[in-house]
Amino acid sequence: MANIVIKFFIFFPVLIFFVTSCASQKDIIYLNNQLNALYRQSKKDGKRFEKSLKKLEEEIKVDESMQREIEKSLNEDKKFLKEDQESLRLHFAQVEANLVEIKDKIQGLTGKVEENSHLLKGTIEEETTKDDAMVSQMKELSSVVDELKSRIEKIESSLSFKPSVNKEMTGLKVALPAQGTLQKDISPPQEKKLTESEVYDRALGLYRDDRYEEAMAGFKNFLKLYPKSDLADNAHFWIGECHRALAKYEEAILAYQRAINGYPKGNKVPAAMLQQAFAFEKIDDKTTANLVLKKLVKNFPKTKEAEIARKRLKQD
Repeated sequence: MANIVIKFFIFFPVLIFFVTSCASQKDIIYLNNQLNALYRQSKKDGKRFEKSLKKLEEEIKVDESMQREIEKSLNEDKKFLKEDQESLRLHFAQVEANLVEIKDKIQGLTGKVEENSHLLKGTIEEETTKDDAMVSQMKELSSVVDELKSRIEKIESSLSFKPSVNKEMTGLKVALPAQGTLQKDISPPQEKKLTESEVYDRALGLYRDDRYEEAMAGFKNFLKLYPKSDLADNAHFWIGECHRALAKYEEAILAYQRAINGYPKGNKVPAAMLQQAFAFEKIDDKTTANLVLKKLVKNFPKTKEAEIARKRLKQD
């Protein structure tokens, strides 16, 4: 019994396999075709995958290259930023040093203003003394003439001459040469060399008469004759005013700057800065004009020019 069971289990699977093999041969052919189709499809998909993979690798390389460029650019920007920071640090250090220097100059300017006020007072007193002396000399000369006239009349009277206008004038002409001082005083005035103040005053008078070209030439001649004069800064300022009156604003700006830079302790610096700012406004450079006005207010806060500058800045 046991042998029969064993034989059954041995031959039954063989029988099943044989029957199954005979029954599904067509299925096997179908499956084989499907496998071939699947293989071909897999091969195509593999090629597409390889292309996609290659394209992806190229994109990765491009991205890596771009990343390296970005890193390089960032490193350069860091370098430039560091250099700019160093440059700014040096600039601020220089500005601080300039502020200290300007403060010292302002203190010196205050002393110079007091000194100039003293000198101006002395000059006015000296000129007043000269005028008084001249008036006194004129009175003395008039007294001498009156005395001579009286003496001539007495001589004519003692000689029984009738004084006439011609004889009186003749007698006066005869008597005058005998007086050396009188002869010198009534002789025709001779052209004399103008003094420093006279040259300056003549040019200033031309400016006040609106003769700007002539006034400019006069101030330039003054600077040529007296380059180290105490009025040199004033001359540069008035040259700038002449240019401004003629609507030559760029030339006016340069002339004002000569007064500012060349004579930082001069009394015309605030006025030159104010007029320079107005000239910058005329050429539509509002930014520079405001900078000049702010510098004027900061450096000369108590001047009337600074007060005008404050009002102009408030209008903007």
